[in-house]
Amino acid sequence: MASLSDDAKFLLDNLPMSGRITNQTAMNLTVWDFERLRRAKFELRDAGLVEIIASFGGPFGRTAATPILESPDIVLAANENELYEPFKNWILKEFRPTDHIQGRDLFEVIVSGNMRPKEAQRWEIPDLIAVSLKKYRFIPQLVFKTTSFEVKTKGSAFDPLGIFEAISHSKFGNETYYCFEWPKDTDFIDNEKYQRVQQEAKMHGIGLIQVWVTDIEKKFVSGKVILEASQTEYDPSMLSAFIGRYFPDEIKNRLMQLTQSW
Repeated sequence: MASLSDDAKFLLDNLPMSGRITNQTAMNLTVWDFERLRRAKFELRDAGLVEIIASFGGPFGRTAATPILESPDIVLAANENELYEPFKNWILKEFRPTDHIQGRDLFEVIVSGNMRPKEAQRWEIPDLIAVSLKKYRFIPQLVFKTTSFEVKTKGSAFDPLGIFEAISHSKFGNETYYCFEWPKDTDFIDNEKYQRVQQEAKMHGIGLIQVWVTDIEKKFVSGKVILEASQTEYDPSMLSAFIGRYFPDEIKNRLMQLTQSW
């Protein structure tokens, strides 16, 4: 397993435990183009970990020799930064709009927590933010939505300051989630500190997501929405300034092209 590329490991981790999927389904799961999928799929085939059926759609699936990548031991992130990129990939899969059309609509996730300038206040910038924009052929309005995420490791998962930090970021998103690292299948519902976090979340419309690392190398995470976020209104001027400062030019240009705002 150590000799596999990151793409091959990611693809293997996302394959169903039984049965086969088509190339299109795999591309939807991974958000990759066909060539990137092909390379990872053939790498797994050459390692004897997947079987490919020679038919339309190229269905493939695990072989009997395929191990499960999830570690039986509890693996924790050393800091928030270790969670950012794996969690971004999880968001790209789990929060992508169901009617999103690749290449026409926009859906992007930006990691901003590691771009926080020294002069910025602690609660000024969310750790991650997802933005989606969709246009319909016969309707003049744009469907624009942002979702902000505040991420905490297990060590500070239920520190009440974390949920207040998420509340302060609601000005950037239609939805805001407080995301805490906690090992899978480990109870926390009866934890008094968690109950305080949950109380504040419900009061302010903040969603809650449990996050856990799924591999020893900390390349992948999984998650579970514990509490759905309420729909709110973002501050347009603050969000626009945030996008201007932290989004890469490629995404800003696509936003301007789609909205024809200039």
